[in-house]
Amino acid sequence: MATNADTHPPKGSIDYSVVETDAPIHPNCRRLLDYWRERLQPDGLMRRADFNPLDMPSLMGGMFIVEPVDGGKDMRYRLVGTENEQRLGMKFTGRRFTECYAPRMAAEQIAFHSRIIATRKPSCLRGNFVNVAAEHANFEAIYLPAQAGNGEPQIVGGVYDLAEQP
Repeated sequence: MATNADTHPPKGSIDYSVVETDAPIHPNCRRLLDYWRERLQPDGLMRRADFNPLDMPSLMGGMFIVEPVDGGKDMRYRLVGTENEQRLGMKFTGRRFTECYAPRMAAEQIAFHSRIIATRKPSCLRGNFVNVAAEHANFEAIYLPAQAGNGEPQIVGGVYDLAEQP
């Protein structure tokens, strides 16, 4: 997946320029991937009940949980770490992708997350955010398939600035 930012994203929305990568390089993304692998069930999913953000307090500000809504036609952020909300200058928790992102980015991210849910395979993106109040930062994000207690799919992950590595 390689994209270019929309030339005029809607005011108050976020766009990006991003590529999908084979493996994470940011230590926080690698740590989340290892944590997920340690809790992986035979069906290829981590149970959400087995994921405790308090196990990794230094990573919590960048973590997120996503769930499909409207039969997968949109995704909603169940939870987004405060560091990411502060950095991007917007509240994400409880909001749909179509409310947060420029139209092309929302459609791409819904399709991307749907693929992770369908394949039960983790993925990683690297790129830049566009149209945010903060400086344009290079980021890396890890996306890990999970299953909520009610059996519904979720994605657990994290977004971290590549310039800020512990």
